[in-house]
Amino acid sequence: MEHPADVLIAQQVVRQGARAMGFPRAACAELMIVASELSSNILKYGKRGVLRVERVDDPARGAALRLVAEDEGPPFKSFETAQIDGFDDEGPLEPAELIARKGTGSGLGAVRRMTHELVCEPMPAGKAVIATRYLVAPRK
Repeated sequence: MEHPADVLIAQQVVRQGARAMGFPRAACAELMIVASELSSNILKYGKRGVLRVERVDDPARGAALRLVAEDEGPPFKSFETAQIDGFDDEGPLEPAELIARKGTGSGLGAVRRMTHELVCEPMPAGKAVIATRYLVAPRK
């Protein structure tokens, strides 16, 4: 991810992968939003990074599409807090901050809502945010 156009490419790659796996149209659209949010975050906060799209075949849960956003940016102070709408990884965002960030502070929250699993793993030079959506939603 180096250029804003890379976000559009990520969306298209995810849509093609999701369609090929048999995800319904609405799920494909949601996965495109997930790709957009994760790749935009790489551009905004991650210095350098890449978005990988992988098919996963979990023996217990079935087929899934996994998006792995790896970047060389700083770790989250609190990944859980960053998933709350209107917050960053430190806490609530002031309205003026939202304007400066050119967003609503709801990106990771949207990713969490549109996927079945969302985790962050440290890497030697950064972090990986991993979002997984199963073809058939797991039972709660």
